[in-house]
Amino acid sequence: MREEEREEKKWFARADLSKYTGKYIAIEDNRVVSSGENAKVVWRTAKEKFPDKTPSLAKVPREELLIL
Repeated sequence: MREEEREEKKWFARADLSKYTGKYIAIEDNRVVSSGENAKVVWRTAKEKFPDKTPSLAKVPREELLIL
């Protein structure tokens, strides 16, 4: 796993994403760059904004997430 991916996962676990509960989000440079109900649309929108990068896609859980 790349260092950038590790940092992004740490950010995701700590970020206040409550306004995105139950939605898909695209993450680039440790910030949400697109969100919505449809993963394909969210990812496509992020790629349009950042064509030279590969944004991460995640679904924000409805319940609190416990990572062990």
